[in-house]
Amino acid sequence: MIPRSIPAAEANRVQQAVWKRGYGTRLGGRDAAHPGSRVVEFLQLVDELPEPSEVRGLEERLEAVLTGGRVQADFTGSGAWLETVQNRPGRRAPA
Repeated sequence: MIPRSIPAAEANRVQQAVWKRGYGTRLGGRDAAHPGSRVVEFLQLVDELPEPSEVRGLEERLEAVLTGGRVQADFTGSGAWLETVQNRPGRRAPA
């Protein structure tokens, strides 16, 4: 999970662009610190938990996507954290 504050007018475009690059997204609400911005939580599924030192690399890769190529979006914020997923999409829960 890598939350970033994106200008509200750009949120849909940014979400669509990062979906094409393998990220999931969900809206985290309005950003009280930056009026006119929305918090977008970028999700990336990993098969194994990374080492704590590797989490920063996930954050840096997202920032490279947000600042380059077709996405090219203004954003604020930093940080990332891990969430466990019990049943990944497309997989059946054990019976």
